[in-house]
Amino acid sequence: MTRSDLARRLDVAGRIAQQAASLADRMRTNGMAVASLKGAQDFLTEADGATELFIREQLERHFPGEPVLGEEGGGGACGEGPLWILDPIDGTANFARNGHRWCVSIGLAWDGRAVLGAVARHAPAELFLGAEGCGATLNGAPIRGAATTDLARATVEVGWSLRRPAAAFVALAGRVMAAGAGLRSQGSGTLGMAETACGRSDAYLELHINSWDVAAALAIAREAGCWASPFDSGAWLEQGNPICVAAAPLGARLAAMMEG
Repeated sequence: MTRSDLARRLDVAGRIAQQAASLADRMRTNGMAVASLKGAQDFLTEADGATELFIREQLERHFPGEPVLGEEGGGGACGEGPLWILDPIDGTANFARNGHRWCVSIGLAWDGRAVLGAVARHAPAELFLGAEGCGATLNGAPIRGAATTDLARATVEVGWSLRRPAAAFVALAGRVMAAGAGLRSQGSGTLGMAETACGRSDAYLELHINSWDVAAALAIAREAGCWASPFDSGAWLEQGNPICVAAAPLGARLAAMMEG
């Protein structure tokens, strides 16, 4: 895929993500954010499904026949050619409680590698974009990960997953704090990585996370110069993987902490 083709796709994905975020917010205002549970702490609202359907329809209009993998609608996890990877609302628990820490995530994998991402927030109005060889931006301005070298000055977000033992999360959080870093856990892995890409945070770690939470933000973070673990390897599309995205000087040290 050429850089110009990626740039065109990035522009389209960004516009769709912004429209989808506005749609989700309108649906919440109209009472469609009442959450049910797919599992413990795994929230689902009517807006999730409707927003994903909107994104799928728009992608089909612009890129007919290209496969899509979405959190709510599933899809084939093909490892060749293009694959759009969607999380219609990342941070659904925050969304359902009328919080603002949620976003729409549209990623693109090419031949099994995450190469493009568009992440849109409604409030504040923010659009993170990045594609391989095209750089990374926030609302059109170039972004870079932080240059932090000292963990005692770092802010690190550690996400948790019920797919791993609670004791493993507590142990990882303890190692991060013992190294002197400030700890956060804010309910949106996508935003945790996007904010690492623009230097608001110094790292995002999680012992297991799904492909739709990571594909877009990973492409953005790489283009912003961040250190990133090889998330898009193995059976990442179907099964997820651990993730570490960090300010470049801190990445290897934080990744080692994830090993125990």
